[in-house]
Amino acid sequence: MVRAIDAQQVILQANIVEKVQQVQQQNSDMQQRYFALHLSEQDRLLKAKVKEAEESEKSVIKEKEEDKGERKSKEHHKKENTELITAEENVEAEEEGGHINIKV
Repeated sequence: MVRAIDAQQVILQANIVEKVQQVQQQNSDMQQRYFALHLSEQDRLLKAKVKEAEESEKSVIKEKEEDKGERKSKEHHKKENTELITAEENVEAEEEGGHINIKV
C-alpha cells in the first residue's frame, strides 16, 4: 500500500516530470527538423554539383567540336593552296615550253 508521504512526493514531482518530458519531446522535434534541413541542403548541393558537371562536360564537348572544325578548315585551306600552287606550276611549265624562238 502507498503511504501518504510517497503519494504526496509523486504528485509534487509530476509537474517536474511533465516539463522534462516536454523538453525531451521538443528536443526530438528540433533534431528531426535539423536533420530534415540538413538532408535538404545536401540534396541541393548534390544537384548543383551534378549541374556543374553537366555544364563542364558540355563545354568540353563544344571545345572538341570547335577544334575539330578548325582542323578541318585548316586542312581544307591547305589542300586548296596546294592545288593552286600545283596549277600555277603547271601553267608556268606549259608557258615555258610552248614556243621556240629560232633565228637564222
